[in-house]
Amino acid sequence: MMKNIFASLLLLAVSVFAEQDWLRSYEEGKTLALQENKLVLVMLSKEGCDACWYMENIVFEDSAIDVLLKKNFVPVYLDIHEDSVPAQFKYIGTPAFYFTDAQGHKIGHVLNGASNVKDFMGRINAVLEEAKNNIKE
Repeated sequence: MMKNIFASLLLLAVSVFAEQDWLRSYEEGKTLALQENKLVLVMLSKEGCDACWYMENIVFEDSAIDVLLKKNFVPVYLDIHEDSVPAQFKYIGTPAFYFTDAQGHKIGHVLNGASNVKDFMGRINAVLEEAKNNIKE
């Protein structure tokens, strides 16, 4: 009995640890990014979006993506119908991904639609490289 309880608690702890803590406010995201010296990843989404589901349940569940995001970004999830989407984030559909620094300056271009793990990893690395280059200038 005690083994089952311990195993259940361990499984719960691991599954909670693996999930990204997505904020629902861009302003909170920028504040936290400033405190933690990170960038901000904004995902614009909506209910019933199959491509959004794919990103959330396949791409963001990849362990390499998870580690890279946790180390470098404060993730912000905004539902285009339920949350306040800042005017600077234009979109033609969902998902749409924006990358900014803690002051709100965009890094790179908007990423529209779903990507596979390899392509999204490449995009994240390109954003990190651009941000690093901007700091040097």
